[in-house]
Amino acid sequence: MIAIGLFNLLKTIPEIGNRVYPITAPQNPVSPFIIYQRIDPFDTTTIEGTQSLDLARYQIKIFSKTYFETLTIKELVKEKLNGKGLKLMDGEDQEPDTKLYVQHVDYQLSDDLIS
Repeated sequence: MIAIGLFNLLKTIPEIGNRVYPITAPQNPVSPFIIYQRIDPFDTTTIEGTQSLDLARYQIKIFSKTYFETLTIKELVKEKLNGKGLKLMDGEDQEPDTKLYVQHVDYQLSDDLIS
């Protein structure tokens, strides 16, 4: 399963540790932390018909109190995922309520590469 493999991979980033959460973070999380979520599953059409593969687009968001820390951790995420999926896009933002800086990166991932 991609989500479990991604979680296990992201928590090996020393700056993050176990502060990796699916979909949403708990209230008042310690920063920096990562949230990941599946954005879009993909289907593949074969001669036998459409088969649902364990292939999906995931968005990974890095949150921190400082802009440069988010950039640093985003590069570490990209290093961890190098060769494990197709990077589709990335960007940045700031959460208006918490004032935390956010970097995000989207990847197309498959179970055979991420587990």
